[in-house]
Amino acid sequence: MAAEPRPSVDDLRTRLRELGYLDAGVHRFVLAPVRGSRGTVSVAWRSSVRIGLLAALLLGPSSAMALGVRWPSLVTSLRDTVVLALYLGTLFGAGTTVIAFAATLALGLLAARAGHDERVQVWAQRLASVAGAFVAVACLVYLALWWRTVSPAGAIVSGVAWTLPVLVGIVAISMLLGHTVLVATLALAARGAEVATPALRLRSRSWVLTLALGSIAFAAGAGLQFLTPVSDEGSSVHAAPDLRKTETAVRLTVLAVDGLDFPFLERLQAAGRTPRLADLLSGSHLVLPASEAPDPARTWTSIATGQPADVHGVSGIETRRVSGTEGTVPASDSGLAAVIETATDFVRLTRPALSTGLQRRAKTFWEVAAERGLRTVVVNWWATWPAAERSGIVLSDRATLRLERGGGLDDEVAPATLYPSLRQAWPALRDAARRRVIDSFPDASDPDAAALRRAGEQDAVQVALAARVFDRAADLRAIYLPGLDIAQHALVGPGGGAGLPASVMAARVEALERYYVFLDALIAPLVDSPESGSVMALVADPGRSASPGSGMLALSGPVVLPRTVFGGLAADVMPTLLYVLGIPSSQELPGRPRTEMFQQEFTARVPVRMIEGYGRRVLSPRPPTAIPLDQEMLDRLRSLGYVR
Repeated sequence: MAAEPRPSVDDLRTRLRELGYLDAGVHRFVLAPVRGSRGTVSVAWRSSVRIGLLAALLLGPSSAMALGVRWPSLVTSLRDTVVLALYLGTLFGAGTTVIAFAATLALGLLAARAGHDERVQVWAQRLASVAGAFVAVACLVYLALWWRTVSPAGAIVSGVAWTLPVLVGIVAISMLLGHTVLVATLALAARGAEVATPALRLRSRSWVLTLALGSIAFAAGAGLQFLTPVSDEGSSVHAAPDLRKTETAVRLTVLAVDGLDFPFLERLQAAGRTPRLADLLSGSHLVLPASEAPDPARTWTSIATGQPADVHGVSGIETRRVSGTEGTVPASDSGLAAVIETATDFVRLTRPALSTGLQRRAKTFWEVAAERGLRTVVVNWWATWPAAERSGIVLSDRATLRLERGGGLDDEVAPATLYPSLRQAWPALRDAARRRVIDSFPDASDPDAAALRRAGEQDAVQVALAARVFDRAADLRAIYLPGLDIAQHALVGPGGGAGLPASVMAARVEALERYYVFLDALIAPLVDSPESGSVMALVADPGRSASPGSGMLALSGPVVLPRTVFGGLAADVMPTLLYVLGIPSSQELPGRPRTEMFQQEFTARVPVRMIEGYGRRVLSPRPPTAIPLDQEMLDRLRSLGYVR
């Protein structure tokens, strides 16, 4: 085989300049390695690396910003943006380098072997054009669909001011990368050919042709944006002219009980052992399907926001933190995603972390109510940390940890002015709650007493705090109680009863009955009498039960129909609770207000109103002096059986 020609550097540059390859700065950057002293493979990979570097500089930062829109929890600072831009730039640059190397090497060798054969060089020119077009189209499709994915629902349609400039940038990046692949391929072919014929000339492109191609690419990208337009099917009510609430003169108290099994509760009610829970079930209630996942953080955030996990952003208790950043990405326990997580954990690219309110993108029913001027109080709901000052009174899911440890607040309690008085009262509240639990489960020889006491203390402490901060004049009060799910999971949950004799299982079932009775007495201070005119809402989920059961929204009060059962969805809970308070429902919510649960006089006085949306949730900067409780929270959830 004859050695490939090695023209001098000056001759080679003259040839490339005559063929139009060194006219632009980007050409000179990409073609700098094309020298006569280097072999075809060396030139191909060096040019391809430069194309990959160009792709990394263009796609890395833009993709990092797109991820910041899609997952605000992942990009929490400028440092996170820089780190992600480096990660993504490396990924995209490596991929572009591989594609460019394959195209330039293969077609360059083809032209070099062609020698004087102009027909082969013509085919090399055509194939180089195909390679450049392939890179441009692939980049265009990927970036257009990426933007479609990261944009909030409806933003493509309503946010034209944002979408059009983004499409222009996508088209420019795609055409530039495709052009560099074309140029590098033809230049390598011209370098290797014994005689560079006009077939390998880089054709000059007029502005008219460039604009025409850009317009076609822009139209294609715009078409990709509207492949799945936002649907408003089922919404026959137009946006309300204002966001004001309708005065209902109704106060609402929401008791969220995790792990409640209604068939089990019905037996206790028949025996008269749970009178307060029976009162809460005396009105209308919706039977809800089983949770989308046996994970309380995901389930109760879905209930509070009225949105599925892929919209509100809290996919589970555990998440993954990307090394070098403070942001997190959702975790998965199945499929390819779980394999990738295991691999990235192994190489320390990611590490396990806990989901918090930093991941939550949708507003909860109490946040919407507070924005409408209502007085709200919420205690211990999942994903409420960090607590926002503008969301009424919030004792987040980390409030008890802060009260126990002391020190400066890290947004565990809002407003911050409430913290000193709670911190002073905390030892007495905690000790009284513990005494009540011990009095309720006094038998220290009972093997199940430890599980009952551990669960009971979680509920008793939260009820004691709620009794202190629940304002009787508040429009909305809400509390989440996890103890029943903790007890049920420990006593009869997955693996809890495997291989046990019937006598032991019977004892555990009896212990669980005692917890229901304990819970019924515990919530007494929180249950308003029917004469108060307020509405009580019991929101229940079967929790981490081995066999999924049904959830329920039970409403009781003077404006609620008595003892009426309907089928419903978990997504109906939020709009129904807001309807009680006279707040319009959002067209973005998949659920609807269940007005059939109420008296006709109330529905006539409080019509259903719809608005386009509640707006995006925006988090305030956290105080720089905050003392985080991440490890303490992880240890607590591990001790309660939520994480391993």
